[in-house]
Amino acid sequence: MPTRGLPLRLLLFSGLGLFLVYFFYLYNREAHTSAIQPEHSEPKHSTSKNNIHFEEKELVIASVIGDNTSWVNEYFSDWKTNLYVANNPNATLTVPHNKGREAMVYLTYLIDRYESLPDIAVFIHSLRYQWHNEDPMYDGVPVLRSLQLPQVKKRGYVSLRCTWSLGCPSELHPLSPSSNTDDRSQSEAAYASVFRLLFPNTPVPEVVGAHCSSQFAVSRERVLERPKSDYERIRSWLVDTDLVDQISGRVIEYMWHIIMQMPAVDCQPAGECFCETFGLCNLTCTESGCDKRYILPQYSSIPEGWPEVGPGENGWPELGWYD
Repeated sequence: MPTRGLPLRLLLFSGLGLFLVYFFYLYNREAHTSAIQPEHSEPKHSTSKNNIHFEEKELVIASVIGDNTSWVNEYFSDWKTNLYVANNPNATLTVPHNKGREAMVYLTYLIDRYESLPDIAVFIHSLRYQWHNEDPMYDGVPVLRSLQLPQVKKRGYVSLRCTWSLGCPSELHPLSPSSNTDDRSQSEAAYASVFRLLFPNTPVPEVVGAHCSSQFAVSRERVLERPKSDYERIRSWLVDTDLVDQISGRVIEYMWHIIMQMPAVDCQPAGECFCETFGLCNLTCTESGCDKRYILPQYSSIPEGWPEVGPGENGWPELGWYD
């Protein structure tokens, strides 16, 4: 028996040896290949085409000299901030012409950053406390803190207001404008001719309804649905128009939602808006507003020293009215 088993053992050892030689050959070949071929990976927020870095979120702030914007860095240091000073030609960020109020700032940002937009851009005015901020005490900090960024990406464009006053459900009737001379009526009278110029292939809407005050968030994808030339054309009109600032700015104020591909009447039910946009989902609401969320004040200028000074006076709500 031993003499018969010897060739079989030699055969088994020979086969094992050949297997080990082949295994080490493959291992060394793989290691060599990995060493000469770099690992390819996409950095977060960059395109594979030209490796442009995209920020996740940015604030675009329209300001003028003297505005106190320290609150932005205090509460939102994790955001990239673009602070435009519209009436300072020497500012780091400014505009070619100080016309049309915040519209010139917003359009300048969209044009200059068209190829490097963030995932989400939020366009706001510079002051922390403003009469139109969707907050019981008109505070911009909780508005931005509670903004649901996934909803911005999903919807493409969201106003930073949910209450329907002012602007919804029908702010302007461009084809049958009022003959009054107040700012709203003058904007309504100018709207149709401006719309035809800026959107030559789109019928003028009979009714325009949208949340007031030109503060909104928009996704990069939604901005890019329009060519850069559209934003350039709108800014050129704003530079050249003879309309005074409060009228030209108001015309664009009620075009932003249309510029961003929303319907002419973009007025979500208030409860749905508060839930989806700000995560406040258990409010008692009507279609146009929700309890203990917003009171339209009698005046547009917040009292100096607010909210320590002014609540409960001259029609301004008292501290704690929303508790």
